[in-house]
Parts: sequence; C-alpha cells; structure tokens
Amino acid sequence: MLADALRYHVGPPLMVVGVTAGVQVLAVAGGKNTTRGWSLLGSLEAWCYVAALALWGLLSLWVPSREFRGPMPQHGPAPRYRANGVQFYCVSVILAIVGLIYNQEFASRTFYIFPEILAACNVTALVFCVYLLIRGKKWPQTTEKLPPRPIVYEFYRGMEIHPRFLGVDVKQFTVCRFGMIAWQVLVIIFFVAQNRLHGFDFACFVCAFLQSVYIAKFFYWETGYFDTLDIIYDRAGYYICWGCLVFVPGFYTFTSFFLVAHKPTVSVSGAFVCLMMGLISIALNYRVDWEKQYFRQNKGKCFLWGRQAKFIKATYVTPANEKRTSLLLTSGCWGLARHLNYVFELLLTLSWSLVGIGRGLGPFLYFFFLTILLVHRIFRDEEKCKAKYGRYWDQYCEAVPYRLIPFIF
Repeated sequence: MLADALRYHVGPPLMVVGVTAGVQVLAVAGGKNTTRGWSLLGSLEAWCYVAALALWGLLSLWVPSREFRGPMPQHGPAPRYRANGVQFYCVSVILAIVGLIYNQEFASRTFYIFPEILAACNVTALVFCVYLLIRGKKWPQTTEKLPPRPIVYEFYRGMEIHPRFLGVDVKQFTVCRFGMIAWQVLVIIFFVAQNRLHGFDFACFVCAFLQSVYIAKFFYWETGYFDTLDIIYDRAGYYICWGCLVFVPGFYTFTSFFLVAHKPTVSVSGAFVCLMMGLISIALNYRVDWEKQYFRQNKGKCFLWGRQAKFIKATYVTPANEKRTSLLLTSGCWGLARHLNYVFELLLTLSWSLVGIGRGLGPFLYFFFLTILLVHRIFRDEEKCKAKYGRYWDQYCEAVPYRLIPFIF
C-alpha cells in the first residue's frame, strides 16, 4: 500500500512541481549573473526560438522519406516513423554552424535569454501534455482500456503509447526532432558563446565534441532506438514529452551551459585524457548496441565473439490472447551484464563532465542524475520484463546474473 501511495499519489505531483521549477532555477543559477533572471512565460524572442525549432522538426517528419515501422504493440497498429534522422541531423548541424560563423552574436544572445527560452518550452510542453491527457482519455486512438488512476499520475505517465499529432508520431517528434536536436544545437551555441567570452578553451571543446559525437551516434542509430523499451512501453505524457521538450534542452546541456560562465581550470593534457576516455566509451557503447541489433536482424542466427550466439527463446501471450516469441540474448557483451551499455554511457557522461573539475558540482549534475535515472530504469524495465516473460525471464537472469557491472552488480 505504501509503495502504491508513493507511486500514484506522492511521486508524480512532486516530480511535476519540483522538476518543472528546478530546470528554471538551474538556468538562472548556472548563468552566474550573465543571463536574464527568472522568467515564467518567456519572451517574444524566446517563443520565436521554440516555434522555429518545433516547425523545423515537424517539417523533417512531413517531407517524403523512407518509412520505418516499429514493433507491433499489444493494442493498435505498428507505429510508423520517418527514417531520415541522419539527414535531419547533418542539415541541422550544418545550418547551425554556418549561421554562427556569420553571426556569432546569436550564440551570446541565446545564452543570455536561455531562462526565457526554457520558460517558453515549459509552457509549450505543459499545454501539450494536457492535450495528450485529454485526448487519450476522451478520444483514444486505440481500443486499450486502462484502469483509472489519480489524474496527476495519468498526466505524468501519459495515456497512449503511440499517439500521433499533425500526422507524425508524438514520441519521435518530441524525443528525436526537438529534444535531441535542441541538445546538439545548444551545445554548439554554448561553445561559441564561451569562446566569445573567454577565448578558445580545449576543455570546452572536448565537452562539446564528446556530446556531439554521442548525439550523432543517436541519430545514426535512430531506428534502433524505436526498438528500445522507452519507446515500446512508455506512454506519451509528462515523463517523456515534457522531459524531451524541456528537460533535455534545459538539463542535459547544463554542463556546457555552466562552463560558459565558469571557465574550466583543467589543463590541456587533462582534457585530452577526458577526450580519449570519452571516445573509448562511445566505441564500446556502440559495440554493445550493435550486437543486439545485429542479433535481432539475423533472428539469432549469427556469431558473436567468434561463437554462435546463445539465447533463450521466450514465449508470451499478449492481452489480445496472441502468442508471440522473443529471443533473449545471453552471449557477447550481453552475456556479461544485462545492461552493460549503461556502464559506457555513464563513463562517457563522466568524461565530458570531468573537464569542469574544480568548478564545484555544477558540471557533474547531469552525471549524477543519469546514474540515478539508469539504475531506476534497470529495476523498472526488469519489472516489466518479468511480468511479460515470466519463467523465461528467471532463466535469463540465471544465465546473465549481473545487472550493470560484471561480478559486482
């Protein structure tokens, strides 16, 4: 009963109020009196920024391009996505760089009004999440029936898994076409703003470069992201949609934002070590993700590490009483730990955070947050997998006993 009370009645209101306000507070505090102060509704200039990025993201999903279909959900048709992430990313980055070459003042101005930009994002995201809640309750796009929950919990969680808005998939738009590209563009902008304020700094370059490589990898692997548990199971509500419309631009970029006003003190050699650590982490993270994608593409008939891939064939029954089968990989990197990819993601984040060592906790806030998020996600996802696969999941856990770090956890 206590767990249910925390999950449905206490946690969601605290998250909605605390995190929504917290992002705004950090934008003011991290600017060190070099940005505008607290803003509730933003400004006309800030709204133009948000509208332009949203329209750019929508246009990328409206233009004719190859269609990619995600896994068949338990209710409704398979989700449809646009498989043009690489093109969208490259054009966006080129436009941002060319624009900043001709108008570097734009970077300083963006940094200065960043709290107002986040305020505009906040209002947009909250209104959009209310719309998704109402439409999901009154005019759902599938026949799925959900048990009633407290309204704030439903707002936080979302009602539908694959809703569409203006002809596009809501989660692809909010995650890939707004949140992730905003992260990339802002990292470039903050790097230029830092250069204008303090001159070129190799540590800031390393911070921006590692984030950019990570984001580029995300867009290269975008269709693979549509097979992750986040997309397959999480509903479109505050958690995902507000998170990607506000939290990703406002908090994921915080290390770069913080270093604009707080010049790094790390040496060039120290920054180079961070760069090498980050690149190795990216390569290993990509290898882990690639193994699972390669395994799925070949339906288990493949070799990993020079040996035939091992797996557990798990059957399950959907709510529509349809029998389906999944293959649970137990060899290669996925035989070492059930979430080994998270280890390298954390090491990468630590790499671009370490360039700010000596400047307090600010550069490490995202690393601390991501550690908590991923550990929570491990238990959340495993709860879902246990409910889905039953005894097959128990067999999988016996074959791969470690969750995150081999021989430790």
